[in-house]
Amino acid sequence: MDRLKAAFDKVLEKDCDMAVISKNENIFYLTGFKPSTHAFLILVDEPFLMVTSMDIDEAENSSIDVFEFKKPEDVKKKIEGLSPMAVIFEPSLPIGTFSKLKGSFKFIIEDIIGDLRMIKEKVEIEYIKKALRIAEESFMEIRVRGVEARIAADLEYHMRVNGSMKPAFDTIVASGVRSSNPHAEVSFNKIQTPVVIDWGATWRYYYSDTTRTLVMGEDEEEILDILLDAQKEGVKTAKPGVKASYIDKVVRGVISEYGYEDNFIHSTGHGIGLEVHEPPSLSANENIKLEKNMIVTIEPGIYIKGKFGLRIEDMILIKKNPKILNTLPSRI
Repeated sequence: MDRLKAAFDKVLEKDCDMAVISKNENIFYLTGFKPSTHAFLILVDEPFLMVTSMDIDEAENSSIDVFEFKKPEDVKKKIEGLSPMAVIFEPSLPIGTFSKLKGSFKFIIEDIIGDLRMIKEKVEIEYIKKALRIAEESFMEIRVRGVEARIAADLEYHMRVNGSMKPAFDTIVASGVRSSNPHAEVSFNKIQTPVVIDWGATWRYYYSDTTRTLVMGEDEEEILDILLDAQKEGVKTAKPGVKASYIDKVVRGVISEYGYEDNFIHSTGHGIGLEVHEPPSLSANENIKLEKNMIVTIEPGIYIKGKFGLRIEDMILIKKNPKILNTLPSRI
C-alpha cells in the first residue's frame, strides 16, 4: 500500500486525479499481481484492478478491489464513471488500446512509476541477488565446448534446475568473428575464440544480467585488460549524486585513451530489476543522478569488425562505496 500511495502522490504532483497503469511490470510492482494478459490498474484515491476472466482468480489475491472487463470499452466506462478531469496514461500503452480508452477528459502520456522502481527496496535487492546467484552457479556447472547453441541450452537448463523461473532473456553465446556483434543470436557453429556469453536468471520476477568473455591469445587478453580497467573506473564513480551520463563518460574515456573509442558502440549500462533493461540508462544523454540502492550494470565492450569482440558486464549496487554484486571472476 505504501507503493500505491507513493504512486498516487505522483499523480497529484502532475495535477491529475487518475492514472491508468497498463504496463504489467508496473501493475506487479504496485499490487503484487502479475497479469498474464491485458490488465489495468486504475490509480485513484481508492485504486482498483480491471482484469480479464483469465486473471480474475489471481487478481483477487491482491489487497485492492478487482473488476472483470471483456473489452477496452468496459474499462473506459469505468473510468468515465469516476468523472476524472485529467488522466495519466503510460507511454507503453498501445495506440490502438489508447484510442478506445480516451474520453472527454484531458490526458497526459507519462511514465510515473519508473522513477519509483529505480530505487530498490531491501527485498528487491535480495531477489535480484538471488537471481544473480542462480545465474552464476549455473554458469560454473556448464562446459564451454561444442557448438554455441548447445552451450546456451545447457546454461538455460541449469538455471531452470537451480530455481530460475525462466531465462532473463535469450542467452547470447557468440564466438570467433561473431563475437563482434554485441547482440548476436546463437548459432550451431563450433565455438572459436573469443567466446562472449551474456546470460541472466529470474527469481520472483526479478532479473540478473552478466557477461563474461573467454579469451585466448595476446590480442584478446590485451583488449580484456582495457575493458577491466574501464569497468573498474566506472564502478569507482558510480556513487549517489553522480549523473548517469558521467559514468558513461568515464568508462568511454578509458577506452578512448587506448584508441578504441569507435569500437565501443553501445551505452555503458542500464538499470535492472523487474525488467532486464530499465532506467536509468548509463548513456551520454541520461541526466538522471544515481541514488542509493539503485542497481545498474556496467558493461564496456570493444568490437572490431571482421575480427572479434569482447564485453565484460557486472551488476552494481549504488552506495557510498559502490558494491559489485557479482562473485564470478572476471577472467574465466
